Amino acid sequence: MKNRKKQFLKLGIILLAIAVTGTVAGIIQYKKANQFDLTVAEHVISKEEYLNCMKAVEYDTKIQIQQEYGAIYEDDFWKKQYDGKHGYEILADNTVEELKHIHAVYDLAKEQGDITDSSYEALEKRWKDENAERSKKVEKGEVIYGLKEYTFQLYLDYEISTLKEKYCNHTNREGMKQKMKYRNTIKVESGSLETAMKMQTLRWQGSRSKENCVSRSMMI
Repeated sequence: MKNRKKQFLKLGIILLAIAVTGTVAGIIQYKKANQFDLTVAEHVISKEEYLNCMKAVEYDTKIQIQQEYGAIYEDDFWKKQYDGKHGYEILADNTVEELKHIHAVYDLAKEQGDITDSSYEALEKRWKDENAERSKKVEKGEVIYGLKEYTFQLYLDYEISTLKEKYCNHTNREGMKQKMKYRNTIKVESGSLETAMKMQTLRWQGSRSKENCVSRSMMI
């Protein structure tokens, strides 16, 4: 159990490192009003994906602001400034960070052959297919395990957890067996996913011909 927890901690470190790379390289640009343009690595983020993610992090962001600034949740909560940042700006930043984390997980999973398509559209299709399959079993009176139907967020959480578990179960995968050190990567304990992080980071950096790993221009 302790080893399993350590493995997930190390996986978290590698995914955080990928996200940090995006943060350093990211440049925020605001263009025309009512225009939404968000890219994470080579993934173009739709408004639907962005809003779904924003809803998922909204509660945690609210708690974060309340704890850090002693704020009271009122009608103008998101419009108030906290250390020079509006609440909605903190929410937007947290949304982008979560999107980077999600796509880092899926890109790494695709790289390892655990999935064939790391796009949001493919994720959405798997979610709908899973619910359709469960619905058929319910109609036939067959036994199903878990929920009769997944919400999108529950399915996303389940799939990410499954992909992380699958990675950690393969001790022959990069970074899971022995300690490796590379320039321009963070140093972590033996058994880390350092190698996988470097490979993923390089792919993200090269995917847009030295352009931003993360670029934003939006008005929702």
